[in-house]
Amino acid sequence: MLNPKLEKKSMASERLLDAAAEVFARDGLSSATTREIARTAGVNEVTLFRNFQTKQNLLAAVLERAFDLKVSPEAERFAALPPEADLAEFVTAFAEADHANMTRNVSLMRVLIGEIQHFEEHELKVLRAIFRPRRQQLVERLSVAQKNGEANADFDPNILVDQLVGMVFMGVLRAGSPLCLEYDPASYLRGCVRTILLAIAPETTSRGQA
Repeated sequence: MLNPKLEKKSMASERLLDAAAEVFARDGLSSATTREIARTAGVNEVTLFRNFQTKQNLLAAVLERAFDLKVSPEAERFAALPPEADLAEFVTAFAEADHANMTRNVSLMRVLIGEIQHFEEHELKVLRAIFRPRRQQLVERLSVAQKNGEANADFDPNILVDQLVGMVFMGVLRAGSPLCLEYDPASYLRGCVRTILLAIAPETTSRGQA
């Protein structure tokens, strides 16, 4: 049975994380104050500092929870793929995981993009630890595909993965806008995947002869 004091601390931490995510997304990372986060969580600032010590630690905890690599079925599916999985399946699973992650955290993503240039090394280290593993997993799979002839050699896997992430994020932003789109998010995502697969497809014999 959980110690009542530990249970109370855990509940306070969750409330603070929920409140911090709301306040960071609404006010921005720089403008958000520990006082407002504590007020939104319904606790005092002493409780906030007792649980997280600093605003930077609280932000790191919010980011880690928001972008947990296994927080959605899509993310779990991608993380579970073996290195030898089909290349198209790899790209598709990555795009779906990224789309689910960004859609769930679109407000926080907007804030991160707007303020990342002001991040200190501590925050940047947290972001790298969050986003790098999944990105690196696809980069490595694409590199293997180039070596074994599954993909052409005329692209940089790092650039291509960043291009895919950018396309997916743009789709998430547009889906949340008041603009009327001629397609649904699922169709857009399939289009992103198809664009990448066409870009990396190995040259056929006929193309080589041409």
